[in-house]
Amino acid sequence: MDAPSTTGTYQSSSTYSGSSKNSSKKSAASVDREIDLTKDNVASPIDLECHIQCERITKILDDAIYKCKLAICLADLVQEYQLLNSVLSPMHMDDLIFIFEQYDNPLFSASLLNMAVMEDLKAGDLSLKNRLNPELGHLLYIMNSYPELRPKIDEMIAKMRESIDSTLDVKLMPPGFDFLMEMEHFRDLMVKQMETTAAEELSAKINTRKLEASNNHLLARIAECTATLKDETERFDRTMALKSEIIAKLEHELVLLNYEATVKLKKKILDSERQMVLATRSHAVKNEMLKEEQVESQEAYELLLKQHLIEEKNQRARRFKVETQLLSWLQKYDLEMNDKQVELDEFTQKFEEETEKCEELEKRIAVQNIDYIPLMAEREAEYHQEMTDKMNKFLLDHCARVIQTAWRNVLANRAEKKKLKKLLRKLQAEAVPTDLVKGKKKK
Repeated sequence: MDAPSTTGTYQSSSTYSGSSKNSSKKSAASVDREIDLTKDNVASPIDLECHIQCERITKILDDAIYKCKLAICLADLVQEYQLLNSVLSPMHMDDLIFIFEQYDNPLFSASLLNMAVMEDLKAGDLSLKNRLNPELGHLLYIMNSYPELRPKIDEMIAKMRESIDSTLDVKLMPPGFDFLMEMEHFRDLMVKQMETTAAEELSAKINTRKLEASNNHLLARIAECTATLKDETERFDRTMALKSEIIAKLEHELVLLNYEATVKLKKKILDSERQMVLATRSHAVKNEMLKEEQVESQEAYELLLKQHLIEEKNQRARRFKVETQLLSWLQKYDLEMNDKQVELDEFTQKFEEETEKCEELEKRIAVQNIDYIPLMAEREAEYHQEMTDKMNKFLLDHCARVIQTAWRNVLANRAEKKKLKKLLRKLQAEAVPTDLVKGKKKK
């Protein structure tokens, strides 16, 4: 049996936000006609029975909607291990862990029911019996038994609804969520239908008749509008025919204009060729003038070359003078470097003294390493021994688990072989008398 739901009124917390808004409007509209059913001489027994049945139906629908939400959020809810561990009892938590192991390793599970279902599926049996897993039903029963999970499920459904509203694509909606929306819509319609009275239904029928009369009037109006639209379309077709004739005339004029444009273009091409011949002749005259300018520039180049040779001699004399000055500066540099060499010798002497001190310190460190290195070696050996012991223990545990699983498989195989032997014996026992009857007939 399912756990009792906390919803027992018309509007429950399981409905989505849109239905809650509609229900709030309905409840506000029905405040004036609320009835206290506990007082005497207020409602008949039939009304009381109807009210009770209405609450019972709404409670059943609320339970069904909550189960749909639970089934949709089941894949995400089982990942919330801390929440489930804090809410569920230890026995139910152990059942959940067992079901998870069944789904992770179905071939190595100890459940003979799952093995039989897998054999049927391999054989091609896709009936409803094999597609409904009883362990999944048990999982839903456990989740439905705890009302503390309801806020988390409502939060997950709200997030899914926000993501679907943000995409604005009905095709991307999951089938389960679509079914949930339809269920909630059905519940709202059912509540609305049960809240309506006979007088309200009668007024609704009268309104529908009025709407039918107005609809007939509007249909006549639509017929008149269609007739006028037909006349306007005929006029439009006539105007389009006139415009098509005008377009044909304009196209003919365009062909004539294109012909005139080609003739004018040929004339422009001939004129441009004439101008090109004239330009080539002028360019030949300019070429001769440029040759004369080349001869004059050659003579100017030779004069510049002579001037540059004279300047080169002057520059060489200046270079000799600079080199002599440089030699004098080098001699001064050598004298200064002798003084620096004396300072360098002093620094090298100090460096050698410091190196001697460093060597003495290294000897002291070597004496200390004689005791330090063995201590560190012993510590490393102890650490290595500890880690090897842990590794050997882990290997022993792992081997024991492997042997246990193998032994379970052997026991299962033996049980299956025994079943097969019993079946073969039954078949042989049934086949022996039929063979005897056939032999007698042949004789």
